[in-house]
Amino acid sequence: MARRPVQHAHPDDPPPEDARKRASDGEREDVAAMLARAMVAGRLTPVEYSDRAAIAQAARYRDQLDGLLSDLPGAVLHSSHGADALELEAGLGGSISRRGLWKVPPTVRVHSWVGGVLLDFSEAECDTAVVAVELATGMCSPTLVLPEGGTADVDHLRISAGSVRDETVHRRERGPLHVSVRGRHAFGDVVLRHPVRGRWERLRALPHDAPRTLARRVAQRSASGRDDRPARPEGLGGDAAGR
Repeated sequence: MARRPVQHAHPDDPPPEDARKRASDGEREDVAAMLARAMVAGRLTPVEYSDRAAIAQAARYRDQLDGLLSDLPGAVLHSSHGADALELEAGLGGSISRRGLWKVPPTVRVHSWVGGVLLDFSEAECDTAVVAVELATGMCSPTLVLPEGGTADVDHLRISAGSVRDETVHRRERGPLHVSVRGRHAFGDVVLRHPVRGRWERLRALPHDAPRTLARRVAQRSASGRDDRPARPEGLGGDAAGR
């Protein structure tokens, strides 16, 4: 029985569909933004931009997006799969919680419906200074805790039947860690905040000699007979005593 000749794949042939990497909403939006910048720079005509942007929005795989940028200098779609991405998925009603010391890749994808979501970056070990958090959540209130000085943006987040509660400290320049929140969320608020310090944490954050200095001031006031409490209005004590 004659054997059929082995057919080698041509380098320019696209990979098999089951081996191709799926594109995310964030990646499609990144490509659209790079195409817009290329048009402003004069590298694309408005018609070319319109055609490529439409293809980007309908793209299902990453190689389709890469092809739209191949002739544009400096336009590169960063990898967001494999070891460069962390997939966090909770079943219906389940919860996702990451806190303390945990490894954070450049991209974190969150899939949760009804369950709670907490991502605490305050003590996390991040591979990059910018982390993309892609939400596919609903019926919950995802909470992202940024370290002191950390910044965030929600420019590419689509939210319906909810709002963004941004309680972080805003600054012009990016902080030591910047979290870019993107994707889709429905029915609930997305909360951005810094760590909540209790009384003991606030005391520990004071200079080492602060308790001694405070105790010394109290002792000096007691020895001198000074009372820093506000004086009571005249006549108030007598009237109260008379009653």
